[in-house]
Amino acid sequence: MCETRILARKGQMHIGHCMHCKTVFLWHGNVLLHFTPNDFVQFSETLGHREFCDHSLPFPDDEERVIIHTPCQDISFTFTKAEWETLRAAVEEALLMQQVYALI
Repeated sequence: MCETRILARKGQMHIGHCMHCKTVFLWHGNVLLHFTPNDFVQFSETLGHREFCDHSLPFPDDEERVIIHTPCQDISFTFTKAEWETLRAAVEEALLMQQVYALI
């Protein structure tokens, strides 16, 4: 069982990492994603290269959402503007906290 240390909390978003295996966990609502440290950095870079207004689409509920595709072509994640901003802020904070813990 992993011993998880929380790196960031923003709204429903929690990002933590295991102090032993270094797996990064991202919880949002009922979704839990697992990343290797390198995959988490790549995920962060993907988020950093996308602007909501350039990649959002209207959905049937009249909300604009951005779509993030996953390696599994049958699964994609969608985020409203507020969720998108929360995600980006949480990931940025988590990366900074990883650096802090690496120095300790």
